[in-house]
Amino acid sequence: MPPHPRLMIATFAGAVLLATVGCQVGPTPTSPVPVLPDRWHGAEDPAVIAEPPVPEAWWTTFGDPMLDELVATADRRNLDLRIAASRIREARALHGIAAADLFPQVEAVGDGYAFDGSRPSAGNFSAPDRFYTASLDLAWELDLWGRVRRSVEAASFEVETMVEDARDALVSIRAEVARSYIEVRSLQGQLASLDETIESRRGTLELAEARRLQGTATELEVAQAAAQLAAATAERPAIVSDLASACDRISVLLGETAGPMRDTLAASFDPAVAVPSPPARIALGIPADTIRRRPDVRAAERTLLAATARIGVAEASLLPAIRLTGQGGFSSTELGNLLERDALGGMIGLDVSWPIFTAGRLQQVVRVRDEQADQAMFAWERTVLEAIAEVESTLAAYAATLEERVRLEDTVAAYRRSLSLARDRYDAGVDDLQTVLDVERELLAATQRLAQIEGQVASNAVGLYKALGGGWEIGPVGDPRVADDSESEARG
Repeated sequence: MPPHPRLMIATFAGAVLLATVGCQVGPTPTSPVPVLPDRWHGAEDPAVIAEPPVPEAWWTTFGDPMLDELVATADRRNLDLRIAASRIREARALHGIAAADLFPQVEAVGDGYAFDGSRPSAGNFSAPDRFYTASLDLAWELDLWGRVRRSVEAASFEVETMVEDARDALVSIRAEVARSYIEVRSLQGQLASLDETIESRRGTLELAEARRLQGTATELEVAQAAAQLAAATAERPAIVSDLASACDRISVLLGETAGPMRDTLAASFDPAVAVPSPPARIALGIPADTIRRRPDVRAAERTLLAATARIGVAEASLLPAIRLTGQGGFSSTELGNLLERDALGGMIGLDVSWPIFTAGRLQQVVRVRDEQADQAMFAWERTVLEAIAEVESTLAAYAATLEERVRLEDTVAAYRRSLSLARDRYDAGVDDLQTVLDVERELLAATQRLAQIEGQVASNAVGLYKALGGGWEIGPVGDPRVADDSESEARG
């Protein structure tokens, strides 16, 4: 006789209660607390302040509309960001797979049989010509020890890890776009400075030739001036090549074909403001704020929490597993009577399994998960130390380039005055041409170095913003739900 429906309901309710009140073995995932300095070592520099930084689009502080446009385009089209968004969706799907084990698995089954004349019979009983069934099969593992819940917990932390990885990619991509753009402007500035020097040396050559015709200069002086002009002209192709490479790098970051970006950035170049300038002062905040804000540290923390949750999964595998099974439905020899009450029947039961002897395999799995959790902890600690070191080293580099820029500005101004005086004295016959050529050579080196250091100052400012972990709060993966919308828009 099939079990009474009330008995089946009571059995099912008891199973639900057991699954609900079951304990969770293994350690509870807990966020670690880092030991951090109270302040940044290089915070005394006047170019930075210790006030908490306000989450903002830091690239807009450079006041360059072209930079703003490039970053916005990269947010929409960068392929690494699309990959990161896809990985978030993949992690969510894996979380859904793990969460499905929390619920009963029900399968609908329908069968129909028809027998020919050789159908079996037993004694006076004759088997029916036809037989029909329609049933639901139930299977549900009762999560008494929290194995499934720990699996879901680990999958949830893995989703968060993918979100933080996407945010870290966003921070890196924006910084790389800004750095590449600054490099382009710096190279354009160097090229403009070189062209100015070439024109200056061409004027020196013309002056030497004019003095030779007057008999006040030698053929050697003309040859020296021509050699200086040729040397300056020979430096141009290398800068042009580097400039093309930097433009093409921006194209890749924007998900575009290389080439057209060169013309775009060439057309928008303003020699008067070659390199975008960072704000006069950059807010640092305190180390604790930076660590909480940096996506790479947050991702390492979520990886640690996921590894800790997997220890509970492994420990639960050592304990008995109870599985609720059942089958209920209708069976009849007549298809028209299949759904009548008299045709209803079913069964319900409990399967218990306990791995008594596995030659230590399951215990070793627990040890593996313990070691993986330790490794994740060490990785998190290393990430924290690297984050602090990145801020400190970038801060030191930023301060050094600011000081060097001031010195070079004074140097270039002094060489310009010296060149003007040297030419006047050469034209008056007081000094020889070699003095003019020496000053021109020194001026070219100083102006080229100044153009480079202007780019380094801006690039180090970008590096400082990146090290502080800012910028991910605004953008396509600041909220993981937006990543899906952004991806859909990009595909459309």
